Amino acid sequence: MRFNPIIEKELKIKMRSWKAPALITVYLVFLGLIIFLNFLGTRLLSPYDYGQFGPSTALNSYNILAVFQLLLVVFITPAMTGSAVSGERERQTLDLLLCTNLSTHSVIIGKIFVSIAYIMLLITASLPILGTVFFYGGIRITDILLLFAFYIVTALALGSIGIFYSTLFKKSSVAMVMSYLTVLFLLFGTVIVYGIWVRIFMRYSTTPVTLAQTMAFMFPNPLYGFGSLTEGMSYNIPFFGDIFRFGFSMYGGSQYAASAPVILGITLKPWMANIGFDIFVSILLILISAYRIKPVKGLWRKKRVKSGELKVESEKTV
Repeated sequence: MRFNPIIEKELKIKMRSWKAPALITVYLVFLGLIIFLNFLGTRLLSPYDYGQFGPSTALNSYNILAVFQLLLVVFITPAMTGSAVSGERERQTLDLLLCTNLSTHSVIIGKIFVSIAYIMLLITASLPILGTVFFYGGIRITDILLLFAFYIVTALALGSIGIFYSTLFKKSSVAMVMSYLTVLFLLFGTVIVYGIWVRIFMRYSTTPVTLAQTMAFMFPNPLYGFGSLTEGMSYNIPFFGDIFRFGFSMYGGSQYAASAPVILGITLKPWMANIGFDIFVSILLILISAYRIKPVKGLWRKKRVKSGELKVESEKTV
C-alpha cells in the first residue's frame, strides 16, 4: 500500500529544513522554562527554603502545560489549515494537483495531515516533559494517553473546519477569518446560548437542569470536553473544571451528576460526547471538502447533458 504522496512530499520538505528541529527545541525549552518558573515561584528552588516538597506543585505544572497545549491546538490549527486549499488556488497549482491520479479524498486528507503534523509533533515531543510528574505521583500513564488522544481528535476536527472553509472560499484570508469565527462560537457561543437557555428554563420550570440537558448545548465545546476529561482524572485544572461543572452547584447538585445519559449500558461523559462530535464533524467536512474540489461533479453534469445544455459550465472546475 503506497503512502499518500502529498503527505510524503510535504513532510520531507519540511523535516529536511533546519526550521523543524529548531522549532521543536525552542518549544521544549519554553515548556521547561514554564516548569522552572513554576517551581521557582513556589520557593522550591530556594537554598533558604527547607520546606517539604508538595506533590501538588508538580501537578500544577502539569496542568499549566496541558492547558497551554490545548490552546496551541485550538488557536493554531485553523491558521495552518485555512489556507491549505485556497493557497493552492491562489498559486494556481490546484488544477495541476487535481490532474494527478490522486482522489480528492486523498488530497483533502493529505492536506489536513500535513497541516496538523507540526502541532502533533510538538505535542508528542513534549510527552517526556509532561511525564516528569510521574516522579511525584498523582497521575497515571493512561491519563496522559487519553489527553493526547483528545488533542489529536480536537486538532482533526478543527483542521477539517479550516479545510472546509478553504475549499468554500477562494481567498485564504476569508477562509481563516471564518475558521476562527467558527472556533470562537464553539468556545464561547455555546456557553452564551446555554446560559440564556438556563435563565429561561429556570424561570418557567421548578425542576433542576440535568447533565443531559447541559450536554445538549455544550458537547461541541472543546473546553467543556477538556474540563470533563480533567475532572475525571486525579487532578483538576481551574477554570476548565469550572466549565464542566457549569450549573452543577446552582442547578441541581448531586441530582445533576446523577442525570448523566446512558447509552448501551455506558454512562456518557461530556468528553465522550465531545470526541464523538469531533469525529462526526471531521468525517462530514472531509467528504464535503472532497466533493467541493472535485473537477467534474458527475451528477450535476449528467443532468445538464440530459437537458441538452452542453455548456462549459457543466464541467465547472473549482
